[in-house]
Amino acid sequence: MIDGFRINSVEIEGFKGFTTPQEIDIRSRHVFLLGRNGNGKSSVIESIRWGLFGSTNRPNEVIANSGYLGECRVVITLMRGGEELTLRRRLIQGVSGGSDATLTDELGEEKRIRDVIPQLDSINAGEGMHIIFSSQSAPMRRQPADISPFDRPILNYVGLLHPRALLSQIDDFLTRQEDVEYDVSNRLTSTRQNLDERISTRELRRRNILRSAPWGNEPVPTVGQSENKARDLIQEITGKSLDGALTSASLAALIEHASISLQKRREQTQSELQKESANLANRIQKVEVFRSNLIGADAQKSNLDSIASALNSELKGISIDELRGKVDETRANLDTARLKRRIIEDSISLLNRVDSNSTLCPVCDTEHARHALQSLLRQSSGELSEDATSNLLNILSARLKQAKTLKDSLEKQAAKLARLGETVDKTYKSIYMEDKEELTEPITQNQIDTALDRLVIRKAEIESQITNNNAWLNKFDARLSKLREEDDYHQTQRDLHNLGVSKTNLSVIVNAYNDLVAFGASVRKIKQVAESCYNEQLKKEIPNLSENLTKVFSALTQHPYYDRLIISDDLLPKLELRVASTQDPLGLEDQIGVLNGQAESALRLVPYIVFSQADDTPTEVYLVMLDDPTQASDEEHTEILVKNLADIGHRVQIMVASHETDRFRRFLPKYFDPGSYVIIEPTNLSRQGGPTLNIEYQ
Repeated sequence: MIDGFRINSVEIEGFKGFTTPQEIDIRSRHVFLLGRNGNGKSSVIESIRWGLFGSTNRPNEVIANSGYLGECRVVITLMRGGEELTLRRRLIQGVSGGSDATLTDELGEEKRIRDVIPQLDSINAGEGMHIIFSSQSAPMRRQPADISPFDRPILNYVGLLHPRALLSQIDDFLTRQEDVEYDVSNRLTSTRQNLDERISTRELRRRNILRSAPWGNEPVPTVGQSENKARDLIQEITGKSLDGALTSASLAALIEHASISLQKRREQTQSELQKESANLANRIQKVEVFRSNLIGADAQKSNLDSIASALNSELKGISIDELRGKVDETRANLDTARLKRRIIEDSISLLNRVDSNSTLCPVCDTEHARHALQSLLRQSSGELSEDATSNLLNILSARLKQAKTLKDSLEKQAAKLARLGETVDKTYKSIYMEDKEELTEPITQNQIDTALDRLVIRKAEIESQITNNNAWLNKFDARLSKLREEDDYHQTQRDLHNLGVSKTNLSVIVNAYNDLVAFGASVRKIKQVAESCYNEQLKKEIPNLSENLTKVFSALTQHPYYDRLIISDDLLPKLELRVASTQDPLGLEDQIGVLNGQAESALRLVPYIVFSQADDTPTEVYLVMLDDPTQASDEEHTEILVKNLADIGHRVQIMVASHETDRFRRFLPKYFDPGSYVIIEPTNLSRQGGPTLNIEYQ
């Protein structure tokens, strides 16, 4: 073992029978735990297994000492190539099977376990027997249940343990695959039948509705059209407009509301109907008055707008005061022109009375020719025209007069409109509480007409119900019934659509199922090829295996008749062990019933000794641990076992627990080299202190 491990020491605390910490200095030797049963021999072996792997040989076993308040832990020092490594494992309280482990080197530096002791694995042959080795591939902590304790070491010996486990896993997978295929197939068949039945039922229902369509000869209505019919029916039954919730309600909800409303009408008495009719007449009158007032107000407002428009036209963007100023200014201009003209005319008249040819200008005090001055004055008089200014004054005066008239009229009409507005508000308030669903701000003539029409129709319906209640109710029952049929048709259409979608989706699932079946078939082919290769390889190994097993079995048992072990290939990939005799080469027997207890006990050890002796094994053996391997063995066969253990002890470390103290003490010095083993005798096991370990180094 170039890279192999040997256990150098073990420290145990709180594990099973151990309470106070006890350290066992093994010194990398073989260990023989000898003494009476019940003193803690097996606990030592199991503590080592738990320290290495975090599990014992028994699933769900309680390993912590219930009478010990301290920590449950195992510390193992391993020697490899002169280097000492320390593996510490402690139980995590409160976690089922939970533990943690650390590995440190001689300097106390922590190492990753998988880096230092990679692929550490263990195979057990039954109660208290296992072998610890380094596997070629990642260890499989949970071996398949169909691999027997005999098969495990043999398959590991020939390097086929993991392929055999893989075949077992493929078998498990195919079993689950077949269950899934069967379950999915049944579900698909059931679902397909259910869909077909539901589609057939819906199609029959649709045909029955169409034979006597509730909408008569008209085209098939849309859902929206049917909903509008239901809303109209509700309004006719209740005489009220729909509230916000019903404007977006489904057809089924509208039909339900119509049914409830009709039932309320059905429960009304004659006196209640007459009272409602009188109330409707009063409301109609109020609405008509309101409409008349509103029409008058609208007309007055229109008249007011017309007068205001005419006034704006007269003013042309200015105020009356500004227009009045323009009139005054024009009149002043006209008066000035007239005064200037009169002065000029008087001046000309004066010049006519002068005899001389020149005269002094009274204005500039300059001499002028009389005829020239007269001509100049006549020219100035001609330029002073009064007609344009007089015409402008007449126009402006007329505009001012019209504006004043329009303004007075506008004020009078505005006052009248205000009075009409008060009347409209008063009549609106009197009807608002009764018709507020119809009359919302701003009030329009269309709203008034709609509200009045609804009230008139409602009153006519009430009168019709008073006159012939049953006929009236039957009429609405018939309409409601047809609406229900329409809803049934629409629901049937929706169901058929959804079922069609489901059937399309089912086809996708069927394709996926076919892929699943094809995948299962491919896995079965892979399994057949893998099993064929596995069996072929195993058949090549069986003769050599049988020969090696026979040698060890014969050496251990020295049975007078059954001296051969044969591995039958009849049940491959499973191994079947048969015992035989050289005296009868063809006679193969099951070992159970033909071997005595001593031979059966020896048979359990055969694969381990073969495994440990081989130089060409695909795995490196570290440690062989045997718990009471000499059951039913006499002294002769115990000596044979010790001799074989000594042979394999040159390659691996051995740990044996046995109650055969005297025999082992006699045979160990005979076959084991001095200083190669240590004898540990557990004694005086107590609940408070655990066992006492007497250690003898040989």
